[in-house]
Amino acid sequence: MCGRYRRKSDKQRIAEAFAASVGLEELYLGPEDDIAPGSMQPVVTVNRDGERQIEMMRWAFKLPDRLLFVARSEGIEHSKFWQDSFKQRRCIVPADSVFEWQKVNTSKKPKYEFVIPGQEPFGMAGIWNVWKNPKTDQLERTFAVLTCEPNELMAPIHDRMTTFVEPRDYDEYLAPAERSPVHLLRILPSDKMKAILVDATPITNQQVSLFDSQ
Repeated sequence: MCGRYRRKSDKQRIAEAFAASVGLEELYLGPEDDIAPGSMQPVVTVNRDGERQIEMMRWAFKLPDRLLFVARSEGIEHSKFWQDSFKQRRCIVPADSVFEWQKVNTSKKPKYEFVIPGQEPFGMAGIWNVWKNPKTDQLERTFAVLTCEPNELMAPIHDRMTTFVEPRDYDEYLAPAERSPVHLLRILPSDKMKAILVDATPITNQQVSLFDSQ
């Protein structure tokens, strides 16, 4: 994936695509074209009854000195920092496309949009945690997106890509179990994705790659 993603689907479309209920019926959830770390976003989790639901969480785990908004899939079940969230608090992040700026030695960084044709929205593998604001003592749920080695389509653009959860694996990925479903963290084949060159204007400081925080 990238440093940004897009969600064209509204609340109703997300609920239908993921067979999930909306926890807050009054929640307004419209499309967003440029989703960045630190923002509040919908994720799909399961409740105590094992039913899928849509929750709002903030994108990025918070540390005193930085935000961690992505986590490597490789070895996550053994990571001291990530393993508890992966074993006990998994989520799926709805998106309709993801962006990446190609790493090239020029002042212009070509911007690509990656989609999965026929799957709008698709699901990005995620994990979540509870963060306590030291100033207010309030608790807030935060999430991170998992990444993996790139497929042949992504490799010329970046050396990392999003880990996607295929629809047939939604139940198993979200199931509240202690065992880690690492076998579901597969690299999506290139023939299931499409890359679109969006822009080649100079990159700004705001357009940081999703993977550069790892």
